[in-house]
Amino acid sequence: MAQSNQADSMGGSGGEVEAHRRGFRVLLAANPNYFGTFPGIGIEPVFPLKGNTSYESLSCVAYSPERDRLEATVELRRPSGYSGGLCTPGSYEYVRFFASYDEGATFADAGLGAVNVHDLPVEPDCHDNPSHPLSYTVGVDFKPHRNFCGLPVLPLVRAILSWEQVPDPGNPDFPVVWGNVLECHVQVRPRRFFLPDIIAELPKDVVLKLPPLVTQEVPDPEPDPGPFTELTLSALAREYRRAKVPEHRFAFPHLLASAGAPVLATSSLTGPAVIAKDLGIDLGKIIGVLEDTSGDVTYEELHCVGLDENAGQLVASFQVKRSSGYSGGPCTKGSVEYVAFWADFGADCRYSYLGTAQVSTHDYEDLPAGGLCYAAILPVDLAGFRKECEIPVYGRIRAVLSWATPPSATDPDALPTWGNRVDTHVQLAPGPVYDGSARFTIVGGVEAAKVNVVTGVTDPGGHLNSGPVPDGCPFAGQVNLHGPSDPALAGLPYRISVRNLTLSTPFVPLTESFVAVDAGGFATVVTPAPDGQLPWPTWADNALGQLGRFTPGGNDLWQIRLELIGTGVVETRNVLMDNLVRGVVDPADPFNAGDLHLDTGGACRVPRGTLTGRFVARDEHFLAWGISVHGGPSPTVPPTPLTVATNPTTQTSLAGEPFTLDTSALEACGYVVRLTVTDRAIVNSATLGHNIPIERGVCLE
Repeated sequence: MAQSNQADSMGGSGGEVEAHRRGFRVLLAANPNYFGTFPGIGIEPVFPLKGNTSYESLSCVAYSPERDRLEATVELRRPSGYSGGLCTPGSYEYVRFFASYDEGATFADAGLGAVNVHDLPVEPDCHDNPSHPLSYTVGVDFKPHRNFCGLPVLPLVRAILSWEQVPDPGNPDFPVVWGNVLECHVQVRPRRFFLPDIIAELPKDVVLKLPPLVTQEVPDPEPDPGPFTELTLSALAREYRRAKVPEHRFAFPHLLASAGAPVLATSSLTGPAVIAKDLGIDLGKIIGVLEDTSGDVTYEELHCVGLDENAGQLVASFQVKRSSGYSGGPCTKGSVEYVAFWADFGADCRYSYLGTAQVSTHDYEDLPAGGLCYAAILPVDLAGFRKECEIPVYGRIRAVLSWATPPSATDPDALPTWGNRVDTHVQLAPGPVYDGSARFTIVGGVEAAKVNVVTGVTDPGGHLNSGPVPDGCPFAGQVNLHGPSDPALAGLPYRISVRNLTLSTPFVPLTESFVAVDAGGFATVVTPAPDGQLPWPTWADNALGQLGRFTPGGNDLWQIRLELIGTGVVETRNVLMDNLVRGVVDPADPFNAGDLHLDTGGACRVPRGTLTGRFVARDEHFLAWGISVHGGPSPTVPPTPLTVATNPTTQTSLAGEPFTLDTSALEACGYVVRLTVTDRAIVNSATLGHNIPIERGVCLE
């Protein structure tokens, strides 16, 4: 795929690499610069190693405009080196995403994803092809900046893959030891046009005369649903002859439309034929060229396909290569790229058709170098193939890309006119098979089995978005509750009830509305009956199996009860809420406190050099603290070495901890010193930790 790959040196011999792989965590704990990736800390490296891709690598990074989701395909190349088999905790591949709207001058953090990986034996498939490499996909939901269709938004996306070491948030240049970096431009769906788009082009004296109600209108952040105009064959011919797009490309959709008319009437054939003749287009010649065209990847090409277990979907990543040839620009209907997915998890060596995803594509006059990278996403329910951890489950996956017309849904070997196909192997995460049992599978984003039934916090080995979470995590904000999409349960009435154990209140039905996303990616608001009853969801209508949503607030221990109507209570779970992180010191609350003091002596300006202070970072469910410096005249603040006796993962006393910052490398200017206190609450069933920043300003001279 035409993506920028920033992998660096492999370093060392094979035996040395394997030894340093096995001891990776211990070696970094003893010396964070052991591999030479953090030279600024003043400790000499022992075994320089950066960007090693012999075990894993990113093969694609892409974006789904339809689902606003970034996806990266991770390829695991070896059967071992991942810290244990399926019945062990294994290890993690982390992918942090960044987006740049100024061609890489600056990057904004777009989120972190992860996948749990293990040592897995190489096994032959039914064609005697090895099961490895294995393709995994890691993704995050992404809310991009938008503009109207006349000003296309084509940001540069960067994905950083790092085995076992989480890439630092906000650091697009994080140096990885095991992994690599990929970049590609993507296309964001436009928002609606609104008045300030015109006002921006008016003279300043005219703008000053406009009422504030007009000039201060806020744009709708949601994508423009259209409808967009479909260009005629005449319009395409005028445009594409100048752009040297061949006739058998731009006339292809119109030829398909004529041949595929519901009723093959004379008018449906003669009208387009006459138009084509008037334009000097020889349809007979085009048909002849198309009959000899198969698997043409001049304009688009599929490069990767993988399984995103966290989101329950298959992801195919393809590249749009040309600036034109897609039936119109971003203010038109454009064209559609179709991707059909096939899978074989059985022993009969036959592909089964799973479905077809669609992605809209358009012409872009200023196409970035390397084209645009798109993700076609198909939600899938593969739970019926899962087994317990003793038996790895591999599957063959095929994706077929086709422009303007859907690929065959009956023949996995059929090649499209425009497009191609890619085959890969995937591995299903272990888990229970469908057995007709109603239960909670996920509570607050964590496996239900890893939430302690008494304390209501996470037990060892829990995961959130496929990444590990610390022990003893409470919950905050929304607690989403999920169950199996077992066909045997579909339609059965159920009810969720809750009670406050801290206050000893009685059970009440959970009637809070929630959003269910169906297999096609469309969202529906689900509201329980006044008595809390709902029909058990099907996978087609509720692909993630969400049963309810609970938002109690506060910091109490709650009990959640699942009941099948006519059967009785089938499961009870506890959750401990913690919605508090303090940014002040309150003598009445010694467990939760935060404060930052700089020793400036009340002076407006202080000399560069040694800056001392004291900070307090405490929380009942403490995770970490951090001190950083921001501001100054440059986009990047030079290093400001911090000296403190307390480890960032250890909370301070209520009296606080002294620290020293070396500001000698900074220019004379105003800066902000920021203390960030983070707890380990699981927030809104999606992210780990409340973060509260405490900032103090200082002017250096």
